Amino acid sequence: MTDLKGFITKGILTAMALVSIGSASLGIVKANNWEDTAYEFSFDYNDDWTDVRQKEDDSASYMKCIEAYDEDCGYYACVFGCDDYGRSGAERCSYEYGYSEGVTRFHSNWVKTSHNYAYFYAYSDNVAAYGGVWSPDNYNGYK
Repeated sequence: MTDLKGFITKGILTAMALVSIGSASLGIVKANNWEDTAYEFSFDYNDDWTDVRQKEDDSASYMKCIEAYDEDCGYYACVFGCDDYGRSGAERCSYEYGYSEGVTRFHSNWVKTSHNYAYFYAYSDNVAAYGGVWSPDNYNGYK
């Protein structure tokens, strides 16, 4: 009888452990909008911006400047939050950082406190063009 009782107890404990592990992992697995989207900025002493994308979590937005098409004189960029794809209610939601060819940055931001969409706003005091990729969220969950 002891062996049967021990067998049943081990089976119940194993089942409880599996359910517990499965439930805990549901909180860890989190899909966000981390896929890269290409951008191209063309500055003539002015500003430019990326397309608008949905922001799904509070992770940092990401931008990677891959190529300078002209002289690499740099540009500045920050994250804006907005209410829809038409940029309604747009407001700056991060600090501004400098970019040049080869620079990658994660921008901590506060978009999700009041918006569900994000984009990068950029400007340069020079005539220059750049290309790269960006994402409103990041795969690693950096904040």
